[in-house]
Amino acid sequence: MDNGVEVLAKLPNPNAGPPHFTTASEVATRKFLLEGSGIPVPRIYAWSSNRTNPVGAEYIIEEKAPGKPLGSLWYDWPRKSKLDIIAQVAEIETKLASTVFSQHGCIYFRDDLQGGPAANKPLTTDPPLPRSILDQLTLGPLTAAELWKDERGSMALDRGPWNCALDFTRAMGLNEIRWVKTHAKPRMNYHRLMDEPESPDELLELLTRYMEIARHLVPPSVDGEIHSKSLWHPDLHLDNVFVDPDSKKITRIVDWQSAAVAPLFFHCGVPRLFRHHRPVTNDWSVPERPANYDSLTDEAKRKADDDLESEVCHKYYRYQTYKKNRRHWMALASQDHISIRTKPTWLVSGVWQNQDVFFLRQSLIALAQRWKEIEPNAGSCPITFTERELELHANEDENISGVGELLKTLRDEAMLPADGMVDPADYDQARRICEKYRGIFLGLADSEAQRKLFAKIWPYQDVENG
Repeated sequence: MDNGVEVLAKLPNPNAGPPHFTTASEVATRKFLLEGSGIPVPRIYAWSSNRTNPVGAEYIIEEKAPGKPLGSLWYDWPRKSKLDIIAQVAEIETKLASTVFSQHGCIYFRDDLQGGPAANKPLTTDPPLPRSILDQLTLGPLTAAELWKDERGSMALDRGPWNCALDFTRAMGLNEIRWVKTHAKPRMNYHRLMDEPESPDELLELLTRYMEIARHLVPPSVDGEIHSKSLWHPDLHLDNVFVDPDSKKITRIVDWQSAAVAPLFFHCGVPRLFRHHRPVTNDWSVPERPANYDSLTDEAKRKADDDLESEVCHKYYRYQTYKKNRRHWMALASQDHISIRTKPTWLVSGVWQNQDVFFLRQSLIALAQRWKEIEPNAGSCPITFTERELELHANEDENISGVGELLKTLRDEAMLPADGMVDPADYDQARRICEKYRGIFLGLADSEAQRKLFAKIWPYQDVENG
């Protein structure tokens, strides 16, 4: 800018959701965060959620976040500096959890939802915020891409807002049933069967079970805390946090696109930037180096030190949440039982297009198997699975797990990238590695029929290999 101020221009990613709603909601959300909660987010100087403007697209012009992305500094910082950042994030989340909303949905300016019922309802919060903020805003539909992509954009789906978690849970199932009945087509799923296509009717049977158990997918709340509806960051990772390298203070939290108000049990979890990659004990003991540390190689010591640092950060985040944020802690402390209830709801939207039918079935089977533990006073489980269904699922599980373990080995050894994408300069080498391990994988087959199956389910397919 002429005055020396640096700004950024954001244009909508077509994969992120409906451009009008994602843009309008992000702007309104950031107004709420900055003026209603005092959360440090970049200021917006100009924006439009209507593409009929001189730019020809929806856009946001915002300040360039001061400081540096935490990801560029984190691994060089001493532990004390990392723990201080964790405490700051926990404090920000405490501010978010302290404001409770009346409904579940995304925040908008009322003027951007003209014609819809939500536009007539000003935002209400507990404790009440200034009317100058609340009267401009309202809660409206979710912007998640799974509710809008392809044919869904023109369908009359229930995208919110909702008054309670059960309404949301049921709406996700009914939306998917509606889409499957009108748009899903049979397809081959070689993990499951080699000679019969996977039928949408099978998924409809699974979705019927989802609806039958829907009320049990919402965790009970003794004091209402975990059902409190709060705004939360959708994916907090190291590059979404900007810090001052000198003071080690957070300057901005960025990337609030698709942020939603939802019950805390849907939000709960250790954010990605502090999450350890292995299970962590729930006690307050301080993690230590392994007993055989002194006998390890230098490379093994480095890995042990990195694991120790990661586990310390994970547990310190839990401690800070326990200390500062009771509402979030109530959900976080019960995360195992909560996640087994909520996983089907997270998976059900777009389940056919995302090829998550196996995982939805797996989540419902797990719930049925742990029924007495999850619902000790609810009688028998309302859903069951036949022996044939469990047999087919077990075979599919074995095939998926076999490929998954091999790919994990390749990715852990940095021989293949996690997302399959490689730099053009590395393509030939990656292809050779892929072919080598494809041959190893096919060699594990016990029969010609299994070899053909393995060839079909190998994830890195090309024209020559089918």
